Amino acid sequence: MDGSGTLVSVASLRAALDEELGAAPRLLPPNAVAPALLSRRDKVAEWAHAQVSRPFIPSEQEIIAVSKARHGVRPVAIWDLPSRLLYRALTSRLDSTLTLPPRSSKAWYGFQWQPLDLPGEYIVAADIASCYELIDHGLLAEELLVQTDDHAAVDALMGLLKEASGRTYGLPQQSVASDVLAEVFLDKLERALVRRGLIVGRYNDDFRLNCDSWSDVVRSIETLSEEARRLGLILNDSKTFTWSRVKYQAHLQKVEDLRREIAEEAELDLAAFDADEYDGGEGAIELDQDAVEQLTAARILERWSRVAGRGKLAVARRSEHQALMQLLPVAFTALSATENEPDGTLDTAMRLLRYEQTTTPHVSRYLMSRSNDSAVLSAFDKLLRRNAYLTGWQTWWLQQPLSRLASFNSGRTGQRRVQWVRDAFTSAQRSPVLRAQAAMTLARLGLIDTDELVRVYDRSSPVVRPVIVSAIGFLKPAQAIRRAVTGASQLDQWAFDWAVQNA
Repeated sequence: MDGSGTLVSVASLRAALDEELGAAPRLLPPNAVAPALLSRRDKVAEWAHAQVSRPFIPSEQEIIAVSKARHGVRPVAIWDLPSRLLYRALTSRLDSTLTLPPRSSKAWYGFQWQPLDLPGEYIVAADIASCYELIDHGLLAEELLVQTDDHAAVDALMGLLKEASGRTYGLPQQSVASDVLAEVFLDKLERALVRRGLIVGRYNDDFRLNCDSWSDVVRSIETLSEEARRLGLILNDSKTFTWSRVKYQAHLQKVEDLRREIAEEAELDLAAFDADEYDGGEGAIELDQDAVEQLTAARILERWSRVAGRGKLAVARRSEHQALMQLLPVAFTALSATENEPDGTLDTAMRLLRYEQTTTPHVSRYLMSRSNDSAVLSAFDKLLRRNAYLTGWQTWWLQQPLSRLASFNSGRTGQRRVQWVRDAFTSAQRSPVLRAQAAMTLARLGLIDTDELVRVYDRSSPVVRPVIVSAIGFLKPAQAIRRAVTGASQLDQWAFDWAVQNA
C-alpha cells in the first residue's frame, strides 16, 4: 500500500491512538502493551505515520474465538498497531460525511418496541448470520463512494482490509471503525427492502418486518433473504421468528416485567439504566457503579443461581433467564465498587464462567477489584478441580486478575494454577495471540526462560511480537538479547523498555 500517509495526518493517527488507549474493545482484555504507549503518545503517532507513509504492507490478521450467547463463537481479528490506527483514521476521515444511527440500550429498546407503532398483524424478527464476516469490500466501496466521493480514502481503506484479512470480504469485529462501515453497508440492504414495499425496522444487523397477512410474512422473509443474498449476506434461519402482534407484545412485556420484578426485588432503579454501546442483541446493560448497592447485586446473582446455576435451563424460565443476563453486568459493576464480599458471590462467579461464558469480561473485571487473594484463589481452585472447560478467550481474560495475586504460584495448589497457564501456552500453537498472552503471564511469574521466548519470537508476526518482546523484557536478559529482539521496530523497543522498568 502506497500513499496512505498523505491521506491521514499525525494528528488523526494520534486521535485514533487516544481512542484505542481510552476504550479497549469491550469483549477483549486490555491491550497488554498499552501501558508502554501511554506516556509517549505523540512519538507513537509520529512513528505510525512514518510506517504508513512508506510502502506499507499490513501484517496478516490473527483470529481468536470469542464466546457468544447460546454457545456460539464470534471470530475476532487482531491487527498490528499501525494497521489498527490507519483503519480508524481513514474511517474517521469518511465518517464526517456519513449519517449513522445511534447504538445504545435506549436505541435498541426503541427498535424492539417500534413495530407495535406500525400497522400489521404479524411481526417478523430476523438477523444476518456472520454479518461482519461476509461484508463484500467491492460493494462496500461502491456505497462509500456514493456517499463520500473520497476515492483516495476509500481505495486505501479497501486495500488495507484486503491486505490485513487476505480476503475481499469481511470486517474485523470489536472495532468502532467496522461498526461505522457495517452501518453503511446494511443501510444499503434496508433501502432495498423499503423499495420492495416492506415495512422495515433495523438495528445493526437485526431486522423487524411488519406484515398484514401470513402470505405477506412468507413474501417478506423471501424478499429479505433475496436482497441479503444479492449483497453476499445470509439470513440466519435459526433466529428468524414470526409473531402475531399480540404475542410479540406479550413477549417483550414479559421480559420487561421480569426485569422490573427482579429490579424491584433488588431495590434497583431501572430509570438509571443507560448504555453507550449495545452488543447486537445480547443485551449487556451498563450502570453507574454508585447506583446499586452490594445487596442489590447479590440478589441478582442469587436469582441467576436458582434459574441456571446448575447448567440447566427450564423452557418455562427462558424469559427470566434473558432478563437476568441483562442485569448481571449491573450486578458485577456494583460488586466491583465495594470491598465487601457477599456470601457465595465468588462461587457464583465461577459457575458463571463455566455456564455463561459471555459473562467472562464482567467476572474478570470483578475479580480484578478483589483484595481477598485467598478467597479468589480458593474459588478458582474449585473451578479447576471440577475440570471445567475454559476457552482460550476466557483464559486470556482470567490470567490478568489471577496471576497478579502474590500467592498465585505458591504451594501445591499454586502448581495447578501455573499448569493451567502453561497448558494455555502449549495448547495455543494455532492461536499466536493467546500464546503470546500466556507467555507474558509466565514471564511475569518468572516461569519461562529467555531461550523459549526467543524461539516463540522467531515464529511470531508483528501482530503479537510486541507482547512477546515485553515478555522477554520482564526477564531482563543480556544486552545482546535486547538488541536481537528490539532492533526491527521502535514499538518493540518501547514494549521492551516498559517491561524491564516494571519487572
